[in-house]
Formats: sequence, C-alpha cells, structure tokens
Amino acid sequence: MRLLGVIEKSDKELLLIQDKDKFFTADKNERREKFDNYSVIKNRDISIGNGKTQGEGVFNFRYGPVTAGVAEAGVFNIYTYGERILSVEINPTYKKREIEKQMAGRTPQEALQLAESVCGNFAFSHSLSFSRAIENICGINIDETSQRLRIVALELERIYNNIHVIARLSKGAAQNVLTSHLEWIFEEALRINKLFCKSRFLKHLNAVGGVNFSSFGSLHEISKRIGAVKNKFKELYSHSLKSWNFADRLYKVATLTQKQALSIGITGPSLRSAGVNEDLRQFDKLYDNFQTAARSEGDALARMENRADEIVNSCSIVISQIEKIQNKSLQKKEAEVKDGAGIGFCESPSGIIAYYIELKNGLLDYAYISTPSVFGFKAFADVFVGYIFTDFSFSLDSFGINFADCAR
Repeated sequence: MRLLGVIEKSDKELLLIQDKDKFFTADKNERREKFDNYSVIKNRDISIGNGKTQGEGVFNFRYGPVTAGVAEAGVFNIYTYGERILSVEINPTYKKREIEKQMAGRTPQEALQLAESVCGNFAFSHSLSFSRAIENICGINIDETSQRLRIVALELERIYNNIHVIARLSKGAAQNVLTSHLEWIFEEALRINKLFCKSRFLKHLNAVGGVNFSSFGSLHEISKRIGAVKNKFKELYSHSLKSWNFADRLYKVATLTQKQALSIGITGPSLRSAGVNEDLRQFDKLYDNFQTAARSEGDALARMENRADEIVNSCSIVISQIEKIQNKSLQKKEAEVKDGAGIGFCESPSGIIAYYIELKNGLLDYAYISTPSVFGFKAFADVFVGYIFTDFSFSLDSFGINFADCAR
C-alpha cells in the first residue's frame, strides 16, 4: 500500500492511496497505517529534501535556477564543506503554475488541455490519467480500439522519454559519438509520434471518452519504423556498454535501496531498478503476456539499464498492439457529465501519475495531481548525500524527473 497524495479540503484531509491496481481516498483520521512519505507529500510545494546542514566550514552551494547543469528553472540548495555532499534541499516553486487551481470552474475538455500542459515530456500520460478520472465519474466505457491506440501512445511516450534519459547520461559521461546516435533515435521517435497523431509530443490525441484519431493508414509505416528503432537501439546500446568509462561513471552512483524506495513511495523504473517488480501495466489485460523489466542494484547504472530494457519492450508492445487493431472505426462516447469524484491513473515513463477530480454542475470543482517527479526529487536528494558534485548529473538524470511535473 502506497501513499500518493494528501488532499486538503476545507473540512477534512484525504489520503490518496494505491494498493496494487486499486486507487482510493480515505480520511486521514480513519487510517491506522503510518506512511513514511506523508510529510514529503504534504510539503511538496514548499521544499523537497533532507534538511539543512550547519557546522564549521559548511556552506550552501545554490545551484540554479538558471545554469547549464539544470534543464529547467529550479534550485538545488546543496550543503557541503567542499567535497562530500551533506544534504540537499530542492526548491521547485520556480515552475509553479497553479494548474490544479486553474482547472476549477472549467469544463472537462478545457481542463484536459491544462492537464496536457503540466509537463511536455509526459503530456499523454497526464491527459490519459485525467481522462480516466472523468470517465470513472461519468461511467464511460472505452471501446477496445481506442484502448489499444491509447496503449500505443503511452508506449511511444515511454520510448522517447527513456531514450532522452539515456542520452543525457551519455552526454554527462562525454560519450559524444553515442550521444549523437541516441539523439538521432530520439528525433526519429518524435517524428514517429507526429506521424501517429500530428504532434511530436502526442498532444491533442486523447479525449474524454476516447481518442481523436484518423490516421489508421499510417499504422503499418509506424510499426515498420518502430521496428527499425528497436533494432538500431539494441545494436547501439549493446556496443555502448563495452565502454568501461561510461559504465564506471554510473556504477554504484546514487544507489537507492529497496527499503528507501518503498519508504519514499517512488514508482516506475527507479523502483523497478531497486528490486521491486511492480508496474501498473501488469494489471491491464490488453497488455498481452506483459513482462516487467527489473533490476536489483538500485544505482544509476541499474536505472539506465532498466530504461534500456523498457525501450525494447515498448517497441515490441507498439508493434503487437498495432497488429491487434482490427476495427478501423472509433466509438467515441459523449456521455452526460455527472457530479461526483473519481480517480484516474497510468504508468508514465517515470512512474505513476494519478488524478483525483471532483465534478459539480458539469464543471471541475476540485483537482489534485500526484506526479512521479515529487518522489523522484526526494529520492535524488536522499541518495546524493555522500557523493561529490561531479556525480550530480548522473544522479539526477538517472531518475528521469522534471521540475514542471513536480511543481505543476
């Protein structure tokens, strides 16, 4: 059982809880379980980390919000005496846009566009989780073709995100030739996305009640090109691991233990690389014979290897799902919007995204978004302690997290 969110209402506080493929809310005062990550989630919009360290010779090395080593606006307060990192406090507020509050008073379709804007890298995952929450409230059942197209989009998003993470790790280790090849594959993945739904980042494809899709004629070409991406990546990655300089920079760096991972509540590849074989896709019957990719070492190398395995698996899933799409017509459901509360979720490239939504009079009355980057930043802050600053990029990039996703 995992705590994913703390929903603060005017009259009470609800806990957003996951138990395998079941997601539900419970009154905080009625739950006997003690969640180690409660304070992390409660204070996610203020600061994430493990506290300030004080003492003789200790200083705060403030890294960010605008610097070459940080891809987005955010601040890392790194406490050190010059070499070893003593503690880290992360300020994600520079990317705060109050998207949850902006959703209030809007129609589901209007709020869906905001969900897609939380984090560009995870645009489809956010839109899917949001749509599922609305569909849950309104009792909308999605036809099989639309479900399979959603799976294709989710795996296409996973492919390009995982390639991006490995490319950043390669660039940090000065593997320039490998990085160039990976960036070419990344660009090809984005072009395939555009062929699939006219958007390189898979936006505007998803909708409440189904998908906006008409490019059935492109599916054969997409399958063919994804097969080529799979073969190219397997060949390239196998060759890259022969470079001991690359592997050594990641080996035993920022090791996350299984106990830490479960305590923090982290999900996705970072959890699976720490030895916990857990993936929401296991519970979806349309993922035929799904096998999770898992490691046990928990370090930056294991996280990279896990993502590499998932790239290959995702390519196979895309091809398999396209083969199973028999019906070339969609049955998009336009159901009456009902009052009520619902939860939607999915396994994004970096872990579980969950939406808690309340509808009233056809409009959103309340929204809460649980994102994997909140837990990823906490994990990074914890495992970076004891290492030196030159390990920063390998430690951070291996978690595949974003300030935009964290701050919302």
